[in-house]
Amino acid sequence: MFEEVKRIVGRIKNPQLKALVEEFLADTELMDKFCNAPAATAIHHNYLGGLLEHTCNMLRVAAAILPLYEQVQPCLVLAGIFLHDIGKTEELSYDMAFSYTDSGQLIGHIVKTLLMIHQKADALAAKGRQIDKTILDALGHIILSHHGQYEFGSPKLPATPEAFMVNYIDDLDAKINQVTAAIDNEGGDSNWTGWKKALQTRLYRKRIE
Repeated sequence: MFEEVKRIVGRIKNPQLKALVEEFLADTELMDKFCNAPAATAIHHNYLGGLLEHTCNMLRVAAAILPLYEQVQPCLVLAGIFLHDIGKTEELSYDMAFSYTDSGQLIGHIVKTLLMIHQKADALAAKGRQIDKTILDALGHIILSHHGQYEFGSPKLPATPEAFMVNYIDDLDAKINQVTAAIDNEGGDSNWTGWKKALQTRLYRKRIE
């Protein structure tokens, strides 16, 4: 799955975004955490490898639909998806049980991700490869708005086509994972699950095949 992630982000053509993504990929310790971390302690993809699975699913969706939206900048979307939750490698603790690190509780993965992006950009600048501020701002906006609503932790609302696309793909993958897991984990013979508070509904379990 990690190879597929690398293959899809390998389509990024913008040289500065490509360099930034490659700087992350070259960080083997970070990528090891990325491949093993859960995407959350609960709600969706809350298992080892969940962060990688969630990111890979999102990249697959983006690769499929980006050709339908010519005005959306694909390099920003692909880079934004790859990096949108990278801060969860520092926010979450998962060695024994799933929980939050002290730093994760105090800062949160959205801000951590933005800080990590700027740290990698600074490292590139030290090598003589400067990332334009406009590119960092556009990518940073995707990170800061990818939850889509203030109530869900985003300090900004989406304001670019790329940010909207990342937000909706993120929500789609999270919701489908949440729904299918709830259906699969429900015991009994009823066609319906119990009430799922996070989804504010019961789920219909009967398949038509």
